This record gives sequence, structure tokens and C-alpha cells, in this order.
Amino acid sequence: MPRLIILPKGQSVRQLNIKGNPTTIGRTEGNSVVLNSERVSRTHAVIDWDGDHYSVIDNGSLNGTCVNGQRVRRQALRNGDMLSIGDCELRFLYDTRALPQEEALRLVTIPGALADLDALAEAARKRAATACN
Repeated sequence: MPRLIILPKGQSVRQLNIKGNPTTIGRTEGNSVVLNSERVSRTHAVIDWDGDHYSVIDNGSLNGTCVNGQRVRRQALRNGDMLSIGDCELRFLYDTRALPQEEALRLVTIPGALADLDALAEAARKRAATACN
């Protein structure tokens, strides 16, 4: 099932399964994804399934929509793509294999890649232990 990991600036990270078509994104209630930021338009963008792939479509927003750092009006989405909407970031995850919810939440974003939080934490512990010796 496709999902978004929502990384709003200064707020808690959350996950949303994409259900239905289209999935609307904006700052006002009534959107499928509500992002509480003045830099997000009321009806900023849409994620749509065309039967072949998911795409993000900017609704003519003032601050635009970016996919992997590139401003777009319409862009097909791939697993791991980073969407920037206003000052919020959303990671698009879509894999054909089932991914348990806990596993999806363990993923943390790094520009252009996905990383396992546990592996990063273990590497940081090893570096700290080496630095202290």
C-alpha cells in the first residue's frame, strides 16, 4: 500500500496510508493530508493514480511543489521520492511487497536515499565509543 511519511517543520513525524483517489494535500481541513503551515496553499497539490503509476500534481500553488529538489507541475512518483510542499517534506513510499507499519516508521529520510534508523543509531554509537577512547 502506498504511504507518505510526513515530516512537517517543527511538528511530529507521522505516517499516512494513501487511500482513495485522488489524495489532496493542503493546509485546510477537508484535504486528505492537512499540513499546518502558512507556506502551504489551501489546496496545494494532489497525488493521483492513473492506473499505471502515482503522480503528484501542483494545483498552481504560490510556493510550488518539488520532487527530489526539482520544482514540478506534474511528476510521476517512484518509491522513496521526497516531496517538498511549502516548508514540509513528505517521503513517498510505494513497494509492491507488504511492509509492516512499524518497519515503515523505522525509515528515516536522507536526501536521495532511505536509511534504517537502527543501523544509523548503531553506527553513531560505535563512532562515539571510538571517539571516547
